[in-house]
Amino acid sequence: MSVATCREKTFQTVKREHIIRYIDKRGREIALYGEINIPAKEGKNPAVILSHGFNGHYSDFPAECKRFSENGYVCYAFDFCGAQSNGKSVGRTASEYTPFTMVEDLKAVIANIRSLECVDGQIFLFGGSQGGFVSGLTAAEDDVKDNIAAVAMYFPAFNIPDDWRGAPARETALMGYSIGADYIGSVQSLNPFEVISGYRGDVCIIYGDKDTLVKRGYIDNVVRAYGEDQAELTVIPGAGHGFTGEAVNIAAATVLDFLEAHTEKVQK
Repeated sequence: MSVATCREKTFQTVKREHIIRYIDKRGREIALYGEINIPAKEGKNPAVILSHGFNGHYSDFPAECKRFSENGYVCYAFDFCGAQSNGKSVGRTASEYTPFTMVEDLKAVIANIRSLECVDGQIFLFGGSQGGFVSGLTAAEDDVKDNIAAVAMYFPAFNIPDDWRGAPARETALMGYSIGADYIGSVQSLNPFEVISGYRGDVCIIYGDKDTLVKRGYIDNVVRAYGEDQAELTVIPGAGHGFTGEAVNIAAATVLDFLEAHTEKVQK
């Protein structure tokens, strides 16, 4: 357990493993490994689902999970299946995963977390880099979008389709990990900005002005896709792709403020 003093109360949090099983569209049995942080307090709580970036893991957001759960949010971080080396989720290989299998995984997580006794039904999506990209795509899905209270993203990688347009659809090594032909072929005709515009909730985007992997133009396109009345952009001076040091505190505090501004106080 960990303890922190939040704005109004002091909450202890309990962390444990939480495995989510489902059958994907190809009939594969998927077991998603993750850890859930639950505030040790009476009543039900809103939930935040945290999605890692390319070749990332469920453990990539320790500061965020700690801060959010100590302030009254159930937090669930998990491994997308097949999307990283040494991942703990099983049922899909590196050559089989795509951003759209990640959407399937995230939708299964949303359904499971919404059903938990400790969750009040309010679901927030949070993702970094490729996880932000996938969170945006998922929030716009017709069978999901009405259940998403709001979305927060760190340096979302909406450059992914452009990066692969015209490339041969074959297995390729990228940033220390292999991706398959299915991945490349699945994104080449995708207009992600058209897709995400289908989500009508509010979105928090946090970006570092020294990011060399996701150019600022893509972030501006995300804001335009949602509309300035819907998207809230915070730019951290000097931060790159992957926040470190004080940028982590700034980003996590900004997201927590955003969550609290969009959380309905449910009496149950």
